[in-house]
Amino acid sequence: MHQSKTLSSELLEAYSEANLNKISRNLIRLYKEKEFEKLNIISKMLSEWFKLVIEPNGKGFSKIISLYHPDRGGYYRGLITESTRQSDDLALEKFRHIFVIQDIEEISANIESYEDIDYEPEYVWDLKDAGFSYFQDKKKKYRSKVQKTKSKGYSFYEAMQIRQYGDTDTNFPTYYLEDMDEVELSESEIDNLDGVEYCIHTISMDLSGNSITDISPLADLERLQELNLANNQIGYIDALGNLRQLKSIDLSNNLIDDISPLLEIETLEYADLTGNKKVVLSQIQELRNLGVTVDC
Repeated sequence: MHQSKTLSSELLEAYSEANLNKISRNLIRLYKEKEFEKLNIISKMLSEWFKLVIEPNGKGFSKIISLYHPDRGGYYRGLITESTRQSDDLALEKFRHIFVIQDIEEISANIESYEDIDYEPEYVWDLKDAGFSYFQDKKKKYRSKVQKTKSKGYSFYEAMQIRQYGDTDTNFPTYYLEDMDEVELSESEIDNLDGVEYCIHTISMDLSGNSITDISPLADLERLQELNLANNQIGYIDALGNLRQLKSIDLSNNLIDDISPLLEIETLEYADLTGNKKVVLSQIQELRNLGVTVDC
């Protein structure tokens, strides 16, 4: 019992806001400096608890940063306290991974010989840590831009904040967006796509049932394969011509009259154009002649 209380005390200190700030700040520093190999090595050190891989382009970072996000500190401390109350030693052991990564500054500085580092050091942290911002400078500017352009609906970024946290006040690092394979924000009151440009690895995206008019920010999401834009207020789809890996597109119930950008997408297999009453029939036939299945 005494051992459990000792571990609990150490864990509560380890998951303090100050310590989580320190760990997260250093992880973000490595990410900003594009030290993805170092981040991958650090991730492997946690393999006893998690299967984490940081790819050469940084993909996978959101998984490790989410483990030590200060916003989750209260949740973790609650679980630790409850596990202690129930004398659940096994549950407490599952939180020990933080001891491996707590001296991340030393680890990253000596990463070439990381196997020789003592990963069970004394549990001492700088409790005077002033914290940090999760946003890079350009992301702080971006957040200001979001606030200034607020209209009746939400931006893509704000809708993602609401989906993740339930409000638009909690900071949501945009590198999380860079790591998402799938995005589902249907019926989210979105009226502009500010922030979607960060979804550079997204393969499938559902933005149906919103109030989107301008889809130009989608132009750089070159990995998109499935895109649902049904039931919006879209008139022009020129941006879609850049999506060279797109296989399926749902544009039903919009205001589209020119679908020529779809003719440029060699990978396209399916297009739903139902409800776009002004689409030229000859363009639909041309799309079908290219082997695309078209609903209209």
